[in-house]
Amino acid sequence: MNSITSTRRSFLQTCAALLPGLALAAKPAIKVYHIGLQLYSIRDEMKKDPIGALNSVAKIGYKEVEAADYTNRKFYGFAAAEFRKILEDTGLSMPTAHTVFRKAHWLEAQNDVTDAWKATLEDALMVGQEYLISPWFEWDLTNPDEMKKGVAAYNRCGELCNQAGLRFGFHNHRAEFEVKYDGQPVYEYMLRNWDLRNVSQQMDLCNLALANTDPMYWLRRYPHQFESMHVKDRLAGKDQSTHLGAGTLDLEEIFAFAKKNTPVKYWVIEQESYGTKTPLEAVAYDLRRFKEYGFL
Repeated sequence: MNSITSTRRSFLQTCAALLPGLALAAKPAIKVYHIGLQLYSIRDEMKKDPIGALNSVAKIGYKEVEAADYTNRKFYGFAAAEFRKILEDTGLSMPTAHTVFRKAHWLEAQNDVTDAWKATLEDALMVGQEYLISPWFEWDLTNPDEMKKGVAAYNRCGELCNQAGLRFGFHNHRAEFEVKYDGQPVYEYMLRNWDLRNVSQQMDLCNLALANTDPMYWLRRYPHQFESMHVKDRLAGKDQSTHLGAGTLDLEEIFAFAKKNTPVKYWVIEQESYGTKTPLEAVAYDLRRFKEYGFL
């Protein structure tokens, strides 16, 4: 990175050596499944007592988590080194995490990212991440020129992440399917123009369903784009998730196809609505149910 300080460059190069980049297009039929929990599922517990919440997650049986809170260089109020120690003390790791790649992070004239984003890469490596996933696309999807600029920025950001030893990714919501470009969902344009070497995809099953889109269509059409998945079912007739296996999605078909034909390695359980269960009861149920689909 041209604008990074020598100290920061040295740090990133060292971390990159320790965390070699993943293959550009991993082969399907992965034999080892990483099952994690998106911590947004227990957002209130993480606000009140993050250490206690993480201990509860570990006791339930999770080995990995995915952060949804990274603000001012802190994960849930803890610096990266502190948070990594907390994870290690509870027997957890965090190979994936969400941090929005914002327009403010992009220096178009320099074809580079800001020092603030480079600091984000440092913290991601420090805490042990392999994937840095942006859960939102800040560029205007309804403006073709703006969208093209954003897609190009993502490609360059992913290139810089690769150089640092991280894999960059994007997490879908509803808008990418509801907004159309040349008569097709804008997500089609994204997948055709993002360089797989630089930008991977994390499929959110429920968000696709909420956009009235079949996840199987995208898995079949772009099987090599998806490297992680948010495991989440949709409640029938409602714009919300429900417990795994209790919703509208054919999870057996989705999981069977994805395991055989895609490079999905990280399966991240997320529960946004709990029904009559507490958040921790819900994520415990989802883990048990998920394993019944053959993820042991």
